[in-house]
Amino acid sequence: MDENGVSTVSLPRRLRVEAVPAAFREIQARRDEGPVTVDFSAVEEFDSSALALLSYLRGCVADVRVTNVGGALERSARAFLGGTSPPSCEVPEPGFDVRVLHPLSDRFLARMRRLGQFFVLLSDEIYHTGDYLRRRKGVYPGEIWNQLFFMGYKSFPITCGLMFLIGVTIAKSASYELHLFGADIYMADLIGYSMLRELVPLMTGIILAGKVGAAVAAELSTMSVLEEVDALKTMGIVPERFLMVPRLIAMTLAVPLLVALADVVGITGGVIVSRMSFGILPSAFIREMRTAVDLKDFWIGLEKSLVFGWAIIIGSGYKGLTVGRSAGEVGRATTESVVLSVILIVIIDCIFALITY
Repeated sequence: MDENGVSTVSLPRRLRVEAVPAAFREIQARRDEGPVTVDFSAVEEFDSSALALLSYLRGCVADVRVTNVGGALERSARAFLGGTSPPSCEVPEPGFDVRVLHPLSDRFLARMRRLGQFFVLLSDEIYHTGDYLRRRKGVYPGEIWNQLFFMGYKSFPITCGLMFLIGVTIAKSASYELHLFGADIYMADLIGYSMLRELVPLMTGIILAGKVGAAVAAELSTMSVLEEVDALKTMGIVPERFLMVPRLIAMTLAVPLLVALADVVGITGGVIVSRMSFGILPSAFIREMRTAVDLKDFWIGLEKSLVFGWAIIIGSGYKGLTVGRSAGEVGRATTESVVLSVILIVIIDCIFALITY
């Protein structure tokens, strides 16, 4: 607010339909304090909603002064609004459909649109990955090794460390109840079955969702905000192929290795607790575990974790490539990518349970 008591509202560079309501609310809030000047000098990208806002401010609001409308915005206003009648300034009383049905339908359509974009990206990645494996073109090979180093080697310590602690915790928690019934040896069955089929794949997926998924979403969303993705399109490069295929291939190679090592480490935690609590020898533990679990359980865990990894990359890539054009959107996309990845992991785990049990 200047010395004359006039507030200035500077509109953003990208004044499209998603930004106009927030700008209008800010103008309305400033009008309660006194006269307002709306500065359009920063506006470079706009659509018809920006023209509607400009027309309303010029024709219906007396205490708002519009300044610095020039360039393409002024030419568009003359072309599309020059010969039209002044806008109606009367605000009709909203009915039930406007107050309830329209917001619900808009929210439903927006969710369906985002769901459609997600499945389009999924189908694109399946095609691009298969095409790259067949032709070996369109992807920088060194990026696959870089991503494999980050997703596999860098994730190994935290994954195996946490799975060892989980194995110790599960074994220690069950030891008291098993000892009451004299079923100490069945600790091996509990640890082996739960680790191979459920805990290791599920926990590995959640760990990778927080570590790898967040990193992928942050990197891709930053590239989108800085217009690097647009630059790839300008050079004739398909971003969904160049950026996503190396990450998908690296995740496909890294997840089975991580899960196999985490299986060994988690079961080792159970072996140590069984030895310290019940005096069960490791050989007896392994022999009893093999009576309850077999190679099929190990392969089911690997298959689940592989699908979890694909869901993490697709979900994070979707959030990163569809991010808005502001710095705040990067943090939002990163957070939403982790939430989306965890939700997908739980849904896929539930589907596997319904199929395999």
